Amino acid sequence: MAGRNKQPVDVLTARGKSHLTKAEKERRKATESVVPVALRGVSPPGYLDKWPEIRDEFNRYAEMLAALMPDNFGQPDADCLARYVVSESLYERYTSDLMEESDPLNIKNLQIAQDRAFKQAQACASSLGLTVTARCKLVVPERREDDGEGEF
Repeated sequence: MAGRNKQPVDVLTARGKSHLTKAEKERRKATESVVPVALRGVSPPGYLDKWPEIRDEFNRYAEMLAALMPDNFGQPDADCLARYVVSESLYERYTSDLMEESDPLNIKNLQIAQDRAFKQAQACASSLGLTVTARCKLVVPERREDDGEGEF
């Protein structure tokens, strides 16, 4: 069906909704993207060296994502993760400044900056699988063996 995102073969199989032949499953499995082993280590971009607390946050998220997606998270994702932690930090700073501001003009400018930082953080979070809906797309459901019907 046009416009529908293809799901990994393991997800289709685990859900029991696969009507693919063995040959089709093998072909699709071969075309699924996997981060090469050489690129799986993640190091923060150099511009984060100026802000140790943001770099530490980058490392915390990198460890979490590497554990969540050991085969599909690596150095190519480092820039997106860096953009996420920077925009999240800016959002927190603008929110803090907004709570202390009383001048209506400054409030408006801070709200605009806060909204932009939030949208940037949200976009990066979704790309990285840090939102609830994005995580649901990443997790392969496990089959229950107790009833024998393959439900989840």
